[in-house]
Amino acid sequence: MFAAAGPCSWSDLPIDILILILERLELPHALAFASVCTTWGSAATAAGVPRSRAPWIMSWGNNLDKMLLTQDERCSSSDVKCCNLYHPVENTPDKIYSVSFPKGCFAACCGASHGWLILANRLSNLVLYNPVTSAKIHLPPVADFTCVSAIYDNSGNLKHYRWLGSLYEPICLGRWFYQKAVLSRSPSKGGHDYIVMIIHQESEWLSFVKAGQNKWQVASTLSGSGDRYLDCAHHKGSFYAVTLQGMVEKWDILDGPKRELIVSARPHPGCILTRHLVSTPWGDLLQVRVVLAVYNSDGIAFQICKIDPDGLKKVVQENVLMDHALFLGLNHSACLPTKNLPGIRPHCIYFSAPVITHAFDWLLQLRVWGGVRTYDLETGKFELSFPSCDDHKGLFYGCLPSEVWITQNL
Repeated sequence: MFAAAGPCSWSDLPIDILILILERLELPHALAFASVCTTWGSAATAAGVPRSRAPWIMSWGNNLDKMLLTQDERCSSSDVKCCNLYHPVENTPDKIYSVSFPKGCFAACCGASHGWLILANRLSNLVLYNPVTSAKIHLPPVADFTCVSAIYDNSGNLKHYRWLGSLYEPICLGRWFYQKAVLSRSPSKGGHDYIVMIIHQESEWLSFVKAGQNKWQVASTLSGSGDRYLDCAHHKGSFYAVTLQGMVEKWDILDGPKRELIVSARPHPGCILTRHLVSTPWGDLLQVRVVLAVYNSDGIAFQICKIDPDGLKKVVQENVLMDHALFLGLNHSACLPTKNLPGIRPHCIYFSAPVITHAFDWLLQLRVWGGVRTYDLETGKFELSFPSCDDHKGLFYGCLPSEVWITQNL
């Protein structure tokens, strides 16, 4: 006779089967999956970030009221504890999901890359945070930079940071000091060879840190040049950065940093709002310019060119994306095939506003900024996909982004 088998439960499923299930879930369901029990949480940790079928937008617009306060009021308020996740197409109320964050982890969002969030914590130090597994990786402190001084009381407690001649409460500095952060790869895959690059110090500094290092290294500064960094991206083993005036740099971090000038700065006939760099699945590096365009009813136009080793090349705008869509914003730029993304339109740019301060007055006049929008390269239409969660966000167009795309390279 065989002994009777004991009772089984879903937590007894083999971890390889759990991982197969997890990889077929959309991001909100993967978050729920990871919280079911210890076994399922372990499967989520082993899988890293699931291959979500579609990017999701994460919004902390309902927390913007804290950022409208004076510095003293704002810094005495709590940090972000909860954000909303929206699907870019299915954004009905029943498709809105909530994401919670550990206490003290989220004072500001500085980027999203390979499924990880780059957050400034209550001390204004950057933290890599995986919303699926809740894994955290602490990066070197902000006071490592020579432009920031930490001020302590007689008991050794951090009281303020001194930056640009002013004093900031620890929780406040990160909301203004960092403009963007990207990863070379996911820390979940390969472990110890990722690099974090950041744009900071009023967009004039470009710095990086390698996995396991305890010091930031400044790669470049534009102080006094009148220029500023707008975006950086990882492409074919190197980082690239683009400035407001159109300069494109290539950075070899592994053996450097070594800088190579790809495109020199040059004046543009129109008003540049922002620029983005996009690494495509077919191996091209694209530059996307967002410009004021009086000939468009919305006053905004997106222009795409290809970056080659010998400079910029014009491309046919309507065909350049090859049935792909772009997802641009505070996140690392993503170019994704639309055939496996129901409802996502090819030849379109899904856009969430990054940090923009140099064109603040123009954006206020246009009133077509903020929220999440879609630009159709074929029609030139710049349409609102869904509005920001916060009614008074219009007061701060370009200064306080409140959305970021969470994407996974498919």
